Amino acid sequence: MIAVVIGTRPEIIKTAPLVKEAQRRGEAVVIIHTGQHYDEKLDALFFEELKLPKPAINLHVGSHPPAQQIAAMVLGLSEAFQQLQPTVVVVQGDTNTVLAGALTAHKMGIKLAHLEAGLRSDDWGMPEEANRVVADALSDILFCPTDVQTERLAQEGIRKGVHVVGNPIVDAVQMFRQEAANNPSIENNYGQYVLLTMHRPSNVDEKERLEAMMATFDALGSKLNQKIIFPVHPRTSAKLKETGLDCRYADSPNLSLISPIGYLPMLNLMDKASIILTDSGGIQEEANILQVPCVTLRANTERPETLDAGGNSLYNGTDPEVLYQIVKQMMAKPRDWACPFGDGRTSERCLDILKANGLL
Repeated sequence: MIAVVIGTRPEIIKTAPLVKEAQRRGEAVVIIHTGQHYDEKLDALFFEELKLPKPAINLHVGSHPPAQQIAAMVLGLSEAFQQLQPTVVVVQGDTNTVLAGALTAHKMGIKLAHLEAGLRSDDWGMPEEANRVVADALSDILFCPTDVQTERLAQEGIRKGVHVVGNPIVDAVQMFRQEAANNPSIENNYGQYVLLTMHRPSNVDEKERLEAMMATFDALGSKLNQKIIFPVHPRTSAKLKETGLDCRYADSPNLSLISPIGYLPMLNLMDKASIILTDSGGIQEEANILQVPCVTLRANTERPETLDAGGNSLYNGTDPEVLYQIVKQMMAKPRDWACPFGDGRTSERCLDILKANGLL
């Protein structure tokens, strides 16, 4: 049995093709949800949209300081693994859920497979960096998106069990893009627009930084004469309310702050955007796949392939004029860059490898 451990909505999206391919092949597969993202209505919407089976077990861990959250996950996952007796545990990405899943599987002697292994930002101020490094060190099977990650793992002395399979987000985008296009979305109310997502602590936790970022986006929308659509992450929403910025920009003609939305409308918003501004790793990938220009609101990225391909640029400042010039440059590029993340058959390769290793 494959136990797929997820805890956040990006993990739901990226593991969905693997779960569906396992079902198609008649393999036993279950989903264990840690509840790291704790909006149950929105999580339920994602499962419904992607036509996934409900989690066999949901730990409902919710929001806590990281050490407490991970400890609760490890305790709950140990009980879940004891109950389900999986032959392999699959984790994806770099969240606290991934770290907890990796630690628990390793301590219980269960084989561990890591989707999106080998990604590195070399920024240890990001909590995700420690999560992915530890998960890779503990994994038996490491599924890398590109050769870049295999080279990095080799530098760290990890060579056994490493496979280049592509990125499952390509599978997901190809699987759901047309359905998303047919799904009524809010973008029709805006004409041309910019899509913004932002949730990382480095951008939203400090009041001065958040204020400067919001002012920059407001000015950028005015300069571009395009509305900036901003589905607000729960973490960011809480910070905006704390600072009163939610009220300040509630009626802005340049910014539209909206509640988080399901995957299909979000995919449609990304597909139709003039440009995407984000600090999310996964959205950098999706923008590249969709051939929508992207500006990453960070000083670094663990997806350097998107920079090399030409569809992504980094900006970590708060100067509206500088950001405007970068945005204009990116928007002027022909949308003809190649996708470095594979052909949409990542899930097939992963299952073939698990079977070849006697784990199915």
